[in-house]
Amino acid sequence: MADIVKAQIVMGKAMQVMEKFQRYTVTLKAPTPQDNAKGKYLLPHNKDGELTEWATKTLNVKLGAMAGEKAGEAAGKALGSKVPFGGLASGFMKKKGKETGALAALGGQKFVKDSSSMSFNNLDDYAVYLHVTHGNEAGLQQALAAVMSIYPDLEFGYDVAINKAYQGELAQKRQLTRSVVLAKIIPAKIVMY
Repeated sequence: MADIVKAQIVMGKAMQVMEKFQRYTVTLKAPTPQDNAKGKYLLPHNKDGELTEWATKTLNVKLGAMAGEKAGEAAGKALGSKVPFGGLASGFMKKKGKETGALAALGGQKFVKDSSSMSFNNLDDYAVYLHVTHGNEAGLQQALAAVMSIYPDLEFGYDVAINKAYQGELAQKRQLTRSVVLAKIIPAKIVMY
């Protein structure tokens, strides 16, 4: 349940970003995913827009992620007590444990790859694609919950990626507007003598 709540919070932040940029009439374009499961980040939707088999296993993911997170946290604390500055690795170990536990609960990396048909190598493009293509769907919360359990960086990077994409589109729109205005002001052909 906590992953669903986290997904709702992440979606809420993304919606705030979207509302902020709507006044500029900026529309995001969805990045194009790889048409295979060879990328670093596997999409929770298949080519038809349906949730993949691995994305529907969110409950199992949560249990596995919790177990992995606890194991990683314990390992980090043990390292911190034995090695100077070892506690700094605790956060990384906790995150990696959560990711590993979630993948194990899903049936392993092979199952996730085998049941995926699209992917990205860039997490920002991944987030923008989910937002643009599935942002208004009821199942996005479940998909985000599943995805955040195997890609924990997405929890904090989702709204940041959306914000960055909107800012980029707004900058392009402003540049285009400036070019059009300048084209009207400056004659198209200047004769040099």
